[in-house]
Amino acid sequence: MELRAYWGVVRRRLWIIILVVVIAALYVAYQGYHLWKTPGALKAYHSSVTIQVGLQPAPRSMIPSYIEDMQVAEALADAVPNVVTLPGFDKAVSDQVGQDMEAIQARYGSNPDLGDWQNPGAIAGALSASRVHNLVTIDVSWPTAPGAWAIAQAVGEVLTHRLNTYLDYIIEGTPGTSLNTEQLQPAAIGRLVSPASDPALGSGSAGNRLMLLAAIILVALIIGLALAFLIDYLDDRLRSAEEVVELLELPVYGELPRAPRPGERRGPPAPVS
Repeated sequence: MELRAYWGVVRRRLWIIILVVVIAALYVAYQGYHLWKTPGALKAYHSSVTIQVGLQPAPRSMIPSYIEDMQVAEALADAVPNVVTLPGFDKAVSDQVGQDMEAIQARYGSNPDLGDWQNPGAIAGALSASRVHNLVTIDVSWPTAPGAWAIAQAVGEVLTHRLNTYLDYIIEGTPGTSLNTEQLQPAAIGRLVSPASDPALGSGSAGNRLMLLAAIILVALIIGLALAFLIDYLDDRLRSAEEVVELLELPVYGELPRAPRPGERRGPPAPVS
């Protein structure tokens, strides 16, 4: 009985459910179309480069043991993922791509499709980094294969040649010692461990949004059902004899038929003579 009542509510308020789902579907279609038209949003090429972070040789009075060397190197490596988001780093990578054009053309031909490599903002959005001990891997997600490789190669070159310029740190000496003018702050250095990998096609930067858009349809269906039951709950009209019996707890002995509409005919058709 309860299931029949619920189904009756759904049938009466079906237009509300359809309306909510249709609005959500239109929004999902609009967003999906823009994702499909945006290069690299759903599918993109990935190339990665790995560097090892360390310190230049320094007086032992400053870094007294190999263990402390590794601790400092790991601390610096932990800061490298933030380096790729610093203002100016993306511009340095873009400039490096321009300087590497000869090597890029030697690999991909005279007119390689590098995408929007001169846009620092696009480069910044394409970079992601992860760290394991003092090894940092930077992944590049880019609409074109030559562009992904070129940017990854440029990232590796910028980090190995200019890493110290992006890290602001101070290494203190051991207790009881102090730095003097003859003891220079050891510079952070990056050593290329794995050069830019061959680009591989994978999910784009907005690939996970497809699942979110699909979930919106399900949420819209739930909201539509909730609205249907809410509106039906607020509607206090009686629609059937069963509802009258349930509300008044009195038997129904008869019902008046609905008055016919103008032009509507009731009863069996008249015989044709």
